Amino acid sequence: MALSEQAPIGGAALPDEPRDEAAPLEASLTGSPSAGDPEVILDIRDLKTYFFTYDGVVKALDGVTFKIRRAETTGLVGETGCGKSVTAFSVNRLINDPPGRVMSGQILFKDADLLWGLDREATFKPIRGTNRFKVRRSFRRIRDANERLGAVRGRGIAMIFQEPTQAMNPVFSVANQLGEVLLLHRGIEIIDDMLAAEPSSPEAGPAIDALLTAAVEENREQVVAAAAHLGEVVKSPSFGTEAFYILRGSGAAAREMRPELERALRRRRLGQGQRRYLTHRRKLLETRGKVDDLHFEEMHERASRSGPIRALKVRDRLERWSHFYYGIWGIRGRVQRQLTDELFWRVVRQLEMVSIANPAQIAKGYPHELSGGMLQRVMISMALSSEPDVLIADEPTTALDVTVQAQILELMRDLKSRVGTAILLITHDLAVIAEVADRVCVMYAGNIVEQGPVHEVFRRPLHPYAQGLLASIPRLDQPEKELSSIPGSVPNLISPPSGCRFHPRCPYAMPVCKEALPPTTVEGPEHTVACYLYKGPVVGA
Repeated sequence: MALSEQAPIGGAALPDEPRDEAAPLEASLTGSPSAGDPEVILDIRDLKTYFFTYDGVVKALDGVTFKIRRAETTGLVGETGCGKSVTAFSVNRLINDPPGRVMSGQILFKDADLLWGLDREATFKPIRGTNRFKVRRSFRRIRDANERLGAVRGRGIAMIFQEPTQAMNPVFSVANQLGEVLLLHRGIEIIDDMLAAEPSSPEAGPAIDALLTAAVEENREQVVAAAAHLGEVVKSPSFGTEAFYILRGSGAAAREMRPELERALRRRRLGQGQRRYLTHRRKLLETRGKVDDLHFEEMHERASRSGPIRALKVRDRLERWSHFYYGIWGIRGRVQRQLTDELFWRVVRQLEMVSIANPAQIAKGYPHELSGGMLQRVMISMALSSEPDVLIADEPTTALDVTVQAQILELMRDLKSRVGTAILLITHDLAVIAEVADRVCVMYAGNIVEQGPVHEVFRRPLHPYAQGLLASIPRLDQPEKELSSIPGSVPNLISPPSGCRFHPRCPYAMPVCKEALPPTTVEGPEHTVACYLYKGPVVGA
């Protein structure tokens, strides 16, 4: 155990006993564990995340519970400062420690607890005579937890960040960063496609002629179709993309571009060294996949599998040393050239999906050369490229034009229907939630105050906070309606109000609201609310 800094906590109490991992799982919103519902892919239970500051402990999340089902979009709404982004970062274990830390709870992804071993990563001991705690962190356990989460991040749970400038490396080009994501999560598929390509196919000549004819006629749709057909002929869709950009805008001079097109096709031919290198990279990716599978089983079974994981890592290291010459300068450039080109044109195809103008030029650029909207679309493309099981979108369309917003939301809807991706959409725009979400969770001051099917919640909002949010939206069918606002602001979460945290702003506040947090009750099919105004059956009772 390593001794870290002393964390002031402003007199707030911390759990001084480790969480009992053998304790039975808490009941879900319907009173049964998520294992009984195979459609639940992400089950968040009693999640608590605190930030330790010199003014005290900020209880950003204080018992957040909700579910996300396969092929469904769950909206998370609330005012700024309610904890929506902290929820997204907590699910991926991206909270900076210090000052923040996920304290307790369960995050079940496909019934695997992503917070397994959390209580052994740090201990808190009070300093006598002060309101401070001494934090002792086990950096070995924290490192192991990050390795386990590496098996989930990206392909399992992907995230679109609200601030893309903070999520992208300024010293690498867009193609490098997006290509790394593609190679990491879809590398085996990409290498198999490269090994199966047939750039010397006898049908390539007629396909090139058809493409040149379409380019001379300057019919964009025909050029796109002919380029895609050429990619199918040589069994390399990315070459179809490259051919399109070689001929784009050439017009009558397109036939003079034939030698350049043929040179690009010859560069796709793999030599013996390139094939050996691709086979080597494929083996490394397979080893990494096996390690990720073991890490996921470790979280699923709540038991250590360090032995098999260590053995596979040793084999991975031996594979690297047995082909160390691939790292020699000069050899590395020659053997990696085809893979680099393949990744570049796949990146261009990904950027086309998010309607970026001139994607080939953007792929060569660096993050500081792009506008905020461009960076947002690059970040969206990066998250969608791995086709994840769960996509967390933290205000993904904030910096985008209205037309581009519609295209991005349509891309997310297509991913949901085609792959079965579950989406957690965090936004302030209730109109977007009404349009694309299946369920909605209303968050206030670190708590979920109401959740249910989106049409049910919008038709019959129960919690006064949800009613206030909906009352502040203009309606086309009621142009004469005067818009209302919620008085006050989100409370300071270092010293939140006692009882219900909304009671200082609530027009229906009662004396009991100041005494204790209201229980969550069921008020309809999968419609729950935490408010003393309702007397339905208590969840989990």
